[in-house]
Amino acid sequence: MTITMCEDKALATYVAEEFNGAGLDNEQVQELLQELDDYGIETVQQFEDAYAGCFESSGFTSAEAIFCEELADDCGYMGNTNLPSFITNHIDWQSVWDCELRHDYFTIEISGESYFFSKYF
Repeated sequence: MTITMCEDKALATYVAEEFNGAGLDNEQVQELLQELDDYGIETVQQFEDAYAGCFESSGFTSAEAIFCEELADDCGYMGNTNLPSFITNHIDWQSVWDCELRHDYFTIEISGESYFFSKYF
């Protein structure tokens, strides 16, 4: 694999190893590296600090909504609440993304999957 877009060869190798195993081919890895470079992610440390996961839309639920719900759960906001399920089941997670989190994260779309990264790395 030829890496020309990324100054840090270690980042290119790291991303290739991580995402070739996850089903991305070399061309898709190159696309991901170019996007990362466009956002200023140039080292493995920056990648590890920024990467927040990969999500795919499911039925009528967007990848952004799935990301927001999982993030809220991972942060402990959903587990430690006394809110009944009839309320928590009606949270508009897409609205949470659109109004709040899209300012703190960016996504890279490759092959129908959304890769989420923090803007603060």
